[in-house]
Amino acid sequence: MGNNIDVHIPPMADPLGRHWQQPTAEGILIDGKHAVMDNQTFSALAEYSGSVPSGVYPGKMWKAISSDGRKFLRWYGIADDLRLCTCNQREILIVEASNG
Repeated sequence: MGNNIDVHIPPMADPLGRHWQQPTAEGILIDGKHAVMDNQTFSALAEYSGSVPSGVYPGKMWKAISSDGRKFLRWYGIADDLRLCTCNQREILIVEASNG
């Protein structure tokens, strides 16, 4: 899983994506090291801690929890060769929504 420079999650436009449930990327703030989201967004991500989901296409996101308890957002991005996808990850930081 790379930590490439592109910190953009592309829209999930592949027809196979209609069967994959995930939150919108707009609710996730990403920098070169972390993905910041609220607990509702975290809970809406499918968990694949010991494997990767089948079906590889840009924009597909999931979460993984490591053996030490750290949480990671993983997603497929657009590669230079459009027949391929990049595989990206950032450590997740969960924030509480403010009431104001």
